[in-house]
Amino acid sequence: MLNHRPPKPALPATLEHGRAAPILLVVTALLVSTLIFFFITRPKLEKAAQMQEPHPAKVDDTAAQQAAAATAPAMPSPQAASAPKPAAPAMDAPPSFGFARPLDLGKDLARSLAAGDLSRAAALLAANDPTQTAAAAAMLEKMIRELGAKPGSEDQVELLGIVENKTRLSLPLLKDGSSTPMRLQLDLERDERMGWKVTRVELPKELAEALPMPTTPRATAAGMIPAAPPGTAPAATAPIAPAETKVPPLAMKEPEATRPPLFRVSSGDDALTFGSDFVRALLRHDFAEARKFVDEKKVPAERLAGLCIVFEEGQYEFKPTKPLIITVANPEVSWVIAQVQSPSLQQSTEFGLELQRAGTDQPWRVVGLNLSEILGSFAASATKLGVPYTPIVKNPTGGESLALYFEYDQAQLHPRAKKQLEIVAGLLKSDPGKKLHIAGHTDAKGTDDYNLRLSSMRAETGKQQLTALGVSEAQITPKGLGKPQPLSPNQKADGTDDPEGRSKNRRAEIFLDF
Repeated sequence: MLNHRPPKPALPATLEHGRAAPILLVVTALLVSTLIFFFITRPKLEKAAQMQEPHPAKVDDTAAQQAAAATAPAMPSPQAASAPKPAAPAMDAPPSFGFARPLDLGKDLARSLAAGDLSRAAALLAANDPTQTAAAAAMLEKMIRELGAKPGSEDQVELLGIVENKTRLSLPLLKDGSSTPMRLQLDLERDERMGWKVTRVELPKELAEALPMPTTPRATAAGMIPAAPPGTAPAATAPIAPAETKVPPLAMKEPEATRPPLFRVSSGDDALTFGSDFVRALLRHDFAEARKFVDEKKVPAERLAGLCIVFEEGQYEFKPTKPLIITVANPEVSWVIAQVQSPSLQQSTEFGLELQRAGTDQPWRVVGLNLSEILGSFAASATKLGVPYTPIVKNPTGGESLALYFEYDQAQLHPRAKKQLEIVAGLLKSDPGKKLHIAGHTDAKGTDDYNLRLSSMRAETGKQQLTALGVSEAQITPKGLGKPQPLSPNQKADGTDDPEGRSKNRRAEIFLDF
């Protein structure tokens, strides 16, 4: 028997109408919403958009449309609106170079100039100050492209020292047709935001015309101070209409009239530069050149020669961080501390310079040398080798002399004494008219006759060494003096022997008749 499922009973008509009613309501709502959008909402949106357009007239030109699109404010996307906005840069903070050392800035400047990148060189000189960069670029353009000044290499950038709390750098320049180098000098200070930066640029007098002449009061306040030719008045400045004056944000921090000038022309060697040139001559052991810097009535030749000897044997060099420090800076008197170091002796030491000039229009001269610190340091290192070594000594009869030291009861020259005589021989051979006297001395041990002969042998040994080095015998006068002129006591206060004191008396002193 087949299974048979009875048919479902038909639904009442009222139930079928109940199911269709919701569908009709949804469709009707969609139709109404569409009609409202097209006939009410859309016209309002289009009208609002037209009111926001800067130019209601229709633009057909493509280039004009692109220009309008570039100037119209961009509509942010939903993602951009939700993203955090970056903080706006501070208007008073210049871009940072971040130089950790003054020499780093100087070498970067030298590289930029050598590569012809005057825009970066100008930014370095102006410390990225937009009120100064244009003037710096104009100055460099004229100095290098028109006047033919060639900058030195980065290895020639020198740190001169510290003056008025500024660190000074020097960049050599060579002008076409001249063999005498010039200097572009920079004063630097440390800035918390951008490391070391330039605060003043000083041009050599030979390049004074590279400095732009001011044409407006604002240009003068920005620091362009020209050097007017002698006997001429500065160029007149043209006023600026108030409506055209625009003050950049960086100038709001400090009135331009109170800012120190950035550019200036050198009026001659200042004390720091003069002192640096003098010490560099000594470090090259160039006695003749160093002597040009001194007042010969106040600084004896023996003192200069002794310093050359110390520098050569100790292989001294400038300390790289603070070579020179101005301690007193007056228009006519300055005190300078020169700091040097000797890698071979593993020591750092210093000596003092006293500089003086008769007037601000006169050249500086070295009138005093305080060598106690450097001579003491050098003597201490030399004593460890067994023989005293103070190349400059005060003679018992007055004045100063160069000293050669000997072993007990010996007349042979110590290797250090030979080195001293090599330097002295160079001084004598440079001018046959120069002469010297050599006086031999002994300690108190032995008889007077014996010590007189020994002292004469020591003086004669010095003469023989000089003649072997090419000095004429006519330039040397030796003499033995025995033991009557000791530099130090031969005995202690209690009457006992003083070996250290006697070691300083076994010597030959050289007096330069220059």
